[in-house]
Amino acid sequence: MSFVIDLDAERREVQYPDGIPVKFGGEQFIFPAELPAEALDPILSDELDLVGLLGDVLESSDGDAGVTEVVTALFRRPSLPRKFLAAIRDTYAILLGDQYEEFLKQRPFIGDYVRLTTALTRVYGVELGKLFRSAGSSESDSQTSSPTSPATTESTPEGSGFVPDNPDSSDSDG
Repeated sequence: MSFVIDLDAERREVQYPDGIPVKFGGEQFIFPAELPAEALDPILSDELDLVGLLGDVLESSDGDAGVTEVVTALFRRPSLPRKFLAAIRDTYAILLGDQYEEFLKQRPFIGDYVRLTTALTRVYGVELGKLFRSAGSSESDSQTSSPTSPATTESTPEGSGFVPDNPDSSDSDG
């Protein structure tokens, strides 16, 4: 019998058996090889209500949201930036566990969180935008437009989600 979904199949742990090493502030931090589902809980919490924000933005713009609609929705939620930053910190606390206090001692900047989160989403293969996208968003009913990518793919490249090491990318000579 063959399985349509095989959760016992090769996982990212094979690629990163000791976790995902991240160099920051001269220290090495090890992130879990697989993204724990609970790590998304702070970002998707009812208190933060990012889904509600997204719904408000899309509703106010009839699905064609621009900067104005986003800014207007944010001003209606003045505590959102602080709550969002707290959710990011909570997510990193889940991911790093006992290493989290050492990570905070490096005093990460907002840009550090952005760069690290971007790189980790590539390695983990998770995009928050895909969590919120409707099922048919890659298809087109219009005769004048065409899809940017096929609705289905035959396979996933073997190196999917891989972020190459570039130890010099944060070094600066000037």
